Amino acid sequence: MRAPRRVPWASNAELAELYDLIFLPGASTQSREAAMSRMSVYIASPSCPAFLHLLHALVGALLLPYPPTSAQEANVARMTYAMAVVRFVNGMVDPLQTGLHARPISHLAATLGLPASLVTLRHRATHEDLPPLSLLRRALEQATDYVHRNSFLPLLASSSAGVGWDKRARAEALVTRWKKTCKARVRARDVTAESASGHAVSRLKREVENEDPAEIIEAVVRVGLVPVGRKKRPSKRDTAPSQEALLVWGPLLMHLAATHPTASIASVLSQTVVGVIVDTAPRFQPPAHGMDADAAEDARKELASYRWALGVWLRWLWEADAAGELSVPADERVGVLRRLARELVHEDDVLRRIYGILAATSDEGPALAEMDELLERSNDTAGADDSDEEMELEGLEVEIGTGTSALEEEVDVDAKVASMEANLRSLDKMLAQRPTGAAARAGEGQDDDGHVVKGWAKVDEWPC
Repeated sequence: MRAPRRVPWASNAELAELYDLIFLPGASTQSREAAMSRMSVYIASPSCPAFLHLLHALVGALLLPYPPTSAQEANVARMTYAMAVVRFVNGMVDPLQTGLHARPISHLAATLGLPASLVTLRHRATHEDLPPLSLLRRALEQATDYVHRNSFLPLLASSSAGVGWDKRARAEALVTRWKKTCKARVRARDVTAESASGHAVSRLKREVENEDPAEIIEAVVRVGLVPVGRKKRPSKRDTAPSQEALLVWGPLLMHLAATHPTASIASVLSQTVVGVIVDTAPRFQPPAHGMDADAAEDARKELASYRWALGVWLRWLWEADAAGELSVPADERVGVLRRLARELVHEDDVLRRIYGILAATSDEGPALAEMDELLERSNDTAGADDSDEEMELEGLEVEIGTGTSALEEEVDVDAKVASMEANLRSLDKMLAQRPTGAAARAGEGQDDDGHVVKGWAKVDEWPC
């Protein structure tokens, strides 16, 4: 019987929660800070996997304010980034130095599938001048993605974290392999099925057929549809994905629709995309505490670009002629538009633009101009109601003392009674000026004889 393996986390669900805090599309600075605190506890244990030590350093470096606001912050960030890259490369290749003589780091890194650029940056940061800050940050993101795909996901799949997580890990691994293979085919302009990449695509299609289509769709939305680089994403003027993106993901989506005709791939995809767009709204992603204005603006632009890219894919699904078998049914369109319309009350420019392009290409919901007019009318009505309430309550304000506590300060009973009497006179005066009739008596009580009871009155003795 094999001895049980000791791990620093209390349960597999706790490990899965750590993954969500770091790698989910909606992960924020606050969630990653919480993940850093949890990893700090894990790495204090001798049974902690080595990759978590490296991930702790990478995520901690990425949480530094970027771009820095001063030359001193820039120097500190460059040193931190460079050290994180050096420790990552050394930590990955050192366990392979088992021979009598040291082997070149570049050879060991190649056996692990590490990008050669990270090895070059490691050498430059160790023996030469520090690389530029932007280059180091891209290297950090690349290293974090490597740990995500090659260490964290396999650990989740092998740790018996539940059937759901096992499916999710396999789906993300499949989608990542599909993305890498098809992007290489598109750039090489390879359209044959007999080439090496063509056979690889055929094998991936057979593997996809054996997986849960909903898990594949979620993995496509999480790690596939939106490029990592902001410059590769659709601009504000674009209303369709790029040709390269369509050539990469279109065949996979069409294959899912053809092999799972009863799963309604278009409906699942549209609902998943809308869910991510709504869940990543700016009001759910506040700036981190202490973040400077430039970093907050950059984070806002990053989030807006990510959500707009998903909105462009949603519009592509909206066009039946362009999407073919992936067209969204009419009833699903109504549900999507209603869900987006409910969010229009919030100040969300990206969501307004997404709703506008969807409503302009369908008859299932009101146009954006009509929704704006409706919202403006409701706001005016609410404002009028608020002003009426303020006029009704004018003169009835009660001044609140500034003491530390009502129990600690002595209560002046006479002053309180005088204040209540003043309020009573104000209320009587206001009620006398109100028009008579049923509307005027709305909200007023009546005694047993049918007389209107105006406000309240001071009693000489409390009834009970």
